[in-house]
Amino acid sequence: MARPAKMSRAGLAEKLTPVFQQYGYDGASLAMLADAVGLSKASLYHHFPRGKEDMALYALAHSGARLQKLVLAPLAGRAEPAQRLSASLEGTGLYYDGDIPHCLMNSLLLGEGRHLFGGRIAKAVSAWRAALAATCVAGGAGKQTAVDWAGDALERLQGALVLCRVSGGRAPLEACLDKLVAAAPIG
Repeated sequence: MARPAKMSRAGLAEKLTPVFQQYGYDGASLAMLADAVGLSKASLYHHFPRGKEDMALYALAHSGARLQKLVLAPLAGRAEPAQRLSASLEGTGLYYDGDIPHCLMNSLLLGEGRHLFGGRIAKAVSAWRAALAATCVAGGAGKQTAVDWAGDALERLQGALVLCRVSGGRAPLEACLDKLVAAAPIG
């Protein structure tokens, strides 16, 4: 029997992430995680000595790097604020990929995951909210208007992701992103 090709840590994270997105931390069993990457449980422990917690942390870090690249980096760019916001919202659509997009951060906050990952996730959400608000302020919005819009935008995105699961497609997310672009308080 041929040995499977070695998989990079990034490759492992890409295969583990959908399991955590779909089932949360508590619901993702080691059998599911091993099956997703095509390794035995023992091999998974070789890569992630602390077990499922390490796997989830690595998936979360990999997802955070994608969030930084696709969503946050455009907000910090040199383009005009409206262009930066538009690029970030386009990146948000890419970040929440798949036919039925899921939010890893949201899924990992279920059950024991809240205790394990809540602080990290809160920091990421806070940074996202602050970057959205700063871009709106740079585009001419008042500070409170920008902060309120940024918070509302993240709430709408999470609601759209729930509706994606309900409808079995990504249309609610795409509609939400279009409405956010149109409603942005940038002059």
